[in-house]
Amino acid sequence: MDITPENIAAGASAASASFNAIRQLLGVFKDAKDMLPADKQAAASLAIENSEKQLAIAEAELAKSLGYQLCHCEFPPTIMLSVGYADPSRVSKGGPVFECSKCGYDTAAPWAFTRTKPPLTK
Repeated sequence: MDITPENIAAGASAASASFNAIRQLLGVFKDAKDMLPADKQAAASLAIENSEKQLAIAEAELAKSLGYQLCHCEFPPTIMLSVGYADPSRVSKGGPVFECSKCGYDTAAPWAFTRTKPPLTK
């Protein structure tokens, strides 16, 4: 298989679908955990928590390899999404502006970019 932008996009889409399926499965495990005997619930909760953390790390690593910006407001890092572009007449360097959905940090100076997406909700 050739490495083309289309193949990379298809792979990223497949990876995203896989992450979503794993998240749904972890949700089922969370619900099922409550049906376990009390002495097994703590171990199940810890295993689910560790799995969620590993999933978030894997997702951040994939995003970084695809060129996404990462915010370091917490660990694992949060993927920053493009929300607009910097106005080259107001700042020294134009280009895309990325924003963290968790802490709200963006890569532009205040009011020095044009927002093309609605403000992210926390």
